[in-house]
Amino acid sequence: MSNMKFLVVSGIVVAALATTPLFIANSVDKKVEETKAMLEMHGLKQEIVSKSGYLSSTRTFSLEVVDAQKVRDFLLDSLVAKNPQYKLFAQSMKTQSKEEINEALNGIRFNGEMTNSNLLPSDIKVSLALVALSTSLQNELVQEKAAADAILPLLSRGVFAADMVFGSDEKLKFFKLKDIKEQLKLDDVTLNLDMSNQVLDLNENGGMINGKAAIGKQAIGLQAEGINFSSTLDNFIYGFSYKDDLNNKGDLSIDKYAFILQEPYATTKFSLGAIQATSSVEEVAKVLHVKADYALSAIDFSDRTDTIAIEKLGIKLLLDGINSDTMKKIQKDYNALLLSGGAGTPDKVIIDDFVALINSGVNITLNVATQNITGLITLKDIGFDMTFSLPKNSYTDQQSPLELMTLLDITSRIKIHKDDKKTLEELSGSTPEMNYGRAEGDFFIYDVVMQKGEVNVNGKAIQ
Repeated sequence: MSNMKFLVVSGIVVAALATTPLFIANSVDKKVEETKAMLEMHGLKQEIVSKSGYLSSTRTFSLEVVDAQKVRDFLLDSLVAKNPQYKLFAQSMKTQSKEEINEALNGIRFNGEMTNSNLLPSDIKVSLALVALSTSLQNELVQEKAAADAILPLLSRGVFAADMVFGSDEKLKFFKLKDIKEQLKLDDVTLNLDMSNQVLDLNENGGMINGKAAIGKQAIGLQAEGINFSSTLDNFIYGFSYKDDLNNKGDLSIDKYAFILQEPYATTKFSLGAIQATSSVEEVAKVLHVKADYALSAIDFSDRTDTIAIEKLGIKLLLDGINSDTMKKIQKDYNALLLSGGAGTPDKVIIDDFVALINSGVNITLNVATQNITGLITLKDIGFDMTFSLPKNSYTDQQSPLELMTLLDITSRIKIHKDDKKTLEELSGSTPEMNYGRAEGDFFIYDVVMQKGEVNVNGKAIQ
């Protein structure tokens, strides 16, 4: 009897496992239909072309823009729903008329493929490839054979494509543009594209979005009559955590960037050896703390008249003391003023907001350091540290802005290499203040203090 029970239970389990893919596949089918209806409401037409697979399902589909205005408004409204501070930006993007945007974008079509497991709820992989331009552009290509011969083969090969991964919660987790290495020739214009490893990783947890955007290589070249342009970016990586505008942080690095613009009578060049940068905004006990740290190296710029090179440039910024509620009110009132065209929030409200910001006080520390500047001027090593301190105060808009100077305390230290001091004196002439410097090794140090509107350098008053 026990054996019979075992066989019955085993049979039920096997049957359940066997039918699980059917239930999950049907569930996904239902979701696909719901998504299709939602897309149609917002200007996109989706058609499922085929479906295959049992343990996993693969669906091929097409996606076409049939009402670009609805697509635009849906995307912008979704952005504002999650980030109200972008309301002004969204409104500015809606200024183009329905007729204009529909003519420009209607008819754009993508072919896609979606794959999901039917065993357990899992990530969904989606790929999209651009296969048709807007109807208006396609009609123009009919009349322009050379352009059609250059562009249409790229679309037929699915050159402009992306792969995506969505979690079981339907949120985007991964996005990667297809690597491109193409040459496009049209009349006397040649466009070269070489792009690889362009990805975006996202992970949302508890309202915090953690992500990483990366570009392995992005090289763009354009040759035309009288113009030769190239832009190259190597190893761009940006990691970030984002909750809102007042709580976020980022970490950026770039190995190399360069561009060259050659014209008949001039050549402009710019290159950057590397960038390392970190920044953060944090709201703690209704007070904002802002930090930024930038380190740049091998900066070179030249054009027909000027040349400048900087071996190293470092910038650090620390800002704290700003009341976050006051900052939010300024942003809200300013946006309301712009959105109303000046007919809503009166200017007096904005003025009161900024006075409240001044009253709350602020501390700012700025550090700048350079090494080996050559070109228009040659300097070995110059740097300065500066701190601005505005304590809490009762300043009003009825007072002169100059009265703020009596509230502001500034302390700074300027470090100048002895050879750079000579260079600056040769350019602008020696001044009494330049002679107030305190020698320390190969440098002159200037401690500058301003309190209650009075300034002194290394303890000596400046009149």
